[in-house]
Parts: sequence; C-alpha cells; structure tokens
Amino acid sequence: MKASYGMSDKSKLQTQLERVILCVGDIIVDTISGGGGTLIARRRHIDIEEDDVYLWEIKWFNTASREHVPSPIREESELKLSIVAGAYILHSVNGKTFERLHI
Repeated sequence: MKASYGMSDKSKLQTQLERVILCVGDIIVDTISGGGGTLIARRRHIDIEEDDVYLWEIKWFNTASREHVPSPIREESELKLSIVAGAYILHSVNGKTFERLHI
C-alpha cells in the first residue's frame, strides 16, 4: 500500500492503528520479555473523558517472572499502539499478521 504525500505523522500513525484488528483468541507476544497472552474478551467501558473505551481481558502465559505478571486488562488503544511500535507481535486467529506500512 502506498502512502499519500503530505500525510502528517499523526495521520500516518492513525492509518497504522486502524489496520490492527484484534479478535478473541488472538495471541500477542511481548518482544522484550518473550511472554505471551491470549485475548479472552473485549469489553466496552464508558469513560467520562474519552467516551467509549474498549478493554481486553488477557490470559498471560510464559511470563518471565511470577513476581511481575502483566495486567490482565489492557486498553485496546494501548495494545494496538504496542503492536504498531513492535513491542508486541500479533498472531491472529484469522491467520493474518500485522505488517507495518513503510510510509
């Protein structure tokens, strides 16, 4: 996919974030710790400042330390940003992988 000229950095990031589709059953892998998690459920949360916020329940496995287990609840926007930034690798139940656009 070719990028259009003149896109702001914010527009480029938004384009990348919109391409990340999360589904129940997807697996995410933390590229730093090597731990992973399965997306169990997506819940809608009403927030006064941001209107609708979607939260994901995650069942973590192979965490490096029993003392530092990641939070089982993450905001969808945080997960998508982590995938776009390369901190998490997404393995979709639909067989698709996320590939960053070079824009």
